[in-house]
Amino acid sequence: MQTANDDLQGVNLKLLDAAIRFNAMMLGLTAGTLAAVITYIATHASIAKWGVDSSNYLSLLAIFFPGYSVTSSGAWVGALWAFVYFGTCSWLSYRLYGRVLGTRVADSLLSTMPTDNPVLKPSVLRLHGVSLGLALGAIAAIGLFCSTAWLVLRGTAGESVHAALLANYVPGYSVSILGGLLGAAEVFGLVFIASVLLATIYNKIVKLRHKPH
Repeated sequence: MQTANDDLQGVNLKLLDAAIRFNAMMLGLTAGTLAAVITYIATHASIAKWGVDSSNYLSLLAIFFPGYSVTSSGAWVGALWAFVYFGTCSWLSYRLYGRVLGTRVADSLLSTMPTDNPVLKPSVLRLHGVSLGLALGAIAAIGLFCSTAWLVLRGTAGESVHAALLANYVPGYSVSILGGLLGAAEVFGLVFIASVLLATIYNKIVKLRHKPH
């Protein structure tokens, strides 16, 4: 009997892992496509509204989107970069969350009907605050540090006055390698705390909505 239960649990975990991989891919494609469409439309909307002055508003994207310009051809370049950035970050966030959650993923399923199979039963996936915080915090921290390092390597750190404005929200941050590390650590902490709070509130709402009557 124990062997049968172990086999069933193993199958369930494999199915859950496959579901996480699929959802991560779909989230990446969806987020990437949405970001690409928004960038493309925003570029053309800026051109239509401000004409020759349109670059004053969106040209800063060229810092992170090499080759981007507020032109019809630049809109395609920006859309491609947006798809890559947001798609990759969304996919990686979901994968990291599932990886950090690990075998606890089955325990995070709140059943709406009693059954021995946590995959086939109607269920709601609760959020694990620590795992979510580690995943999203890592993505945010890596994103900030890599963006800062990119500006330093390009030799435009001194000219990146807009990036330097982050110091108003992230004390100690500067457009430098050391400043990027400090900012990344602070952002990680902030995102981690926010994620834990979000998960706590979300789980309480889910529990109340699915409380047996």
